[in-house]
Amino acid sequence: MTERRARAIGASMAAERGVRGMTAFGSGLAERNGLRLTVEIKGFNNRVLDVRLRLPPEVAASEPDLRRRLQERLVRGRVEATTTLLASGEGEGRLAIREGIAAQYVEAARRLARRHRLGPSFPAAALLSLPGVVQMVGAEAVNAALAADLLKTAFGQALEAFETGRRAEGTRLAADLRSRLDAIERDVSLIGADAAREPDRLAARLRERLAPLLLDAALDPARLAQEVALLADRIDISEELVRLGGYLDQARGLLDGSESPAGKMLDFVMQEMNRESNTIASKAEALPICQAALRVRSAVETIREQVQNLE
Repeated sequence: MTERRARAIGASMAAERGVRGMTAFGSGLAERNGLRLTVEIKGFNNRVLDVRLRLPPEVAASEPDLRRRLQERLVRGRVEATTTLLASGEGEGRLAIREGIAAQYVEAARRLARRHRLGPSFPAAALLSLPGVVQMVGAEAVNAALAADLLKTAFGQALEAFETGRRAEGTRLAADLRSRLDAIERDVSLIGADAAREPDRLAARLRERLAPLLLDAALDPARLAQEVALLADRIDISEELVRLGGYLDQARGLLDGSESPAGKMLDFVMQEMNRESNTIASKAEALPICQAALRVRSAVETIREQVQNLE
């Protein structure tokens, strides 16, 4: 099996095993007996898991279960799940404003504004979105059991769509990161090949510098070899190249789904690769090695920015 084929198979397996992004959207809808319930789930990048649920009072008791379902699927990211419950049909219900609760929100906002010297504005739309301010009323009270059942169905639809979006984003990001890792690997190979020729270049350069001083005197080959060895040891980058190769393998393994979640570990791996490329650039005397090391460092920085989008 060719290396390219093996990596293509790894990319396919990664999509199944869980390389996921954090930015996604999913919605669900359930409707029965005059009740219509919709759920929207939105995901955003975040270093830790932050789950925010907005539920109407009729299904507020379901919040712990919904939060648990999200926490079972997610490791990090900010997630907002919004539920809307409405009567579908004429004369089956109407929206009522709970003035007492609204007044308490307004008064609390005013106290905060005075205490912290904030502006006095409080948009009506923002007020209506607060829990408990708007309530659906009608000839018959909302069937709480039915609403909870609809919520379970709609939330399941939204969560699956949300997960599909996260997997799609993860697949796109992983493909981009693999191409950048391939570019890094090519530069690491170039650095290794060029570094292997450094001792001969050092010896030639040393002979050239010593020639005017020695004139016709014979140059002791053993002493020259000793000086070349000392110089070569000072600029030796073999350990850095070995570590870079190991980090490349580890990064590909993370993208292939061998560990989950990949984002935090990849960030750490890129941090270490950046350290190694900086060391190589500082040790290098040959311009091609220095240039390749700088390209590696630039690619690593780009990858570090991208992995902030991975869970």
